[in-house]
Amino acid sequence: MPDVTIIGAGPAGSVAALLLARGGWDVTFLEQHRFPRDKVCGECLSALGIEVLERIGLAERLRALHPVNLTHAVIHAGDSRYAVAPLPRRMLGLSREVFDQFLLNEARAAGARVLQPARCEGVELTRAGVRLRVRDLARNTIETSEPTHVIVADGKSALPGPAPTLTGDFGIKSHWVGIAGGRDAIELFGCHGCYGGLAPIEGGRWNAAFSVPARRLRAHGGNLDALFAELIAENAGLARRLKGATRASNWLAAPLPRFAVRPAWQAGVVPVGNAAAAIEPIGGEGMGLALRSAELAAHTLIAFDGGATQARRSRLRLDYRALWRVRSAACRVGAKVVSSRTMAAITTELLSSNAQAGVLAMKLMGK
Repeated sequence: MPDVTIIGAGPAGSVAALLLARGGWDVTFLEQHRFPRDKVCGECLSALGIEVLERIGLAERLRALHPVNLTHAVIHAGDSRYAVAPLPRRMLGLSREVFDQFLLNEARAAGARVLQPARCEGVELTRAGVRLRVRDLARNTIETSEPTHVIVADGKSALPGPAPTLTGDFGIKSHWVGIAGGRDAIELFGCHGCYGGLAPIEGGRWNAAFSVPARRLRAHGGNLDALFAELIAENAGLARRLKGATRASNWLAAPLPRFAVRPAWQAGVVPVGNAAAAIEPIGGEGMGLALRSAELAAHTLIAFDGGATQARRSRLRLDYRALWRVRSAACRVGAKVVSSRTMAAITTELLSSNAQAGVLAMKLMGK
């Protein structure tokens, strides 16, 4: 029976574990955090991810979590102007606390063994294959293992090899309550040199997630309430939407990765999700790409019964590049446009007068 160790129990790791366990593999999970846990994320599941859940039989069970149906996007320029664009396909608003726990439970039910909290502290190649150094965080002990395959789903490509160069941008995120108005849209807000979004999630809450330069964090000494107050002052639409609202969770902050699919992987190691490539978060495609890349990776390993050839691994990298390429470029451009007050104002005027332009832009981002 082929065996695999998966590093990270986010959406990508859990879907890979689920599919491999269903395929008869011996699957071991390593996750350093106790669940449920929150993460910096836009908390929007795109149509790409919904399709994966439908194929693997989880879409119906997901309904019990009460995700919010999202049918259109609203773009707010810095002033009072805004434009509404229909989403080509629906998305779902769902917190990472709930979604990640749901997927991990499904992987465990399929037969995956979960070591939690446990952290992988090293991946090295040996003549026999791959050796992992794993720390049990509850007992503070270290053990080694040599699985046939390793799937890296750590969310930041820290393993194996050097981590990608930092972007200089941080993601900040918190949940809010008391926001008036409809709960069927993703809203984007342009500020001075940065942007962010507001999306409804389960439980009557809203997720506010913004990409901000590290220099702005430093300017406020890491005080995220002060930074967010500054962002609110820079966008009239954001100020209007949050008037009377209350923050209902702690702020989270994390560096934002942004990198393309690597040209080569170590033998026996396959990355998925943000360990494989990281996209600009403006498109809300992160979770969808995580699920689809995990599906592709699992099917590749299963098809070759654990003995995937170098040619097939190269094919998987090409599949990844096709998955990320256009979305990455479109989302990067979108981030630049929304982060410019002048360009954001021009864009909202264009979208207000030409609905098809908005639909095209959404499709380029992967919607």
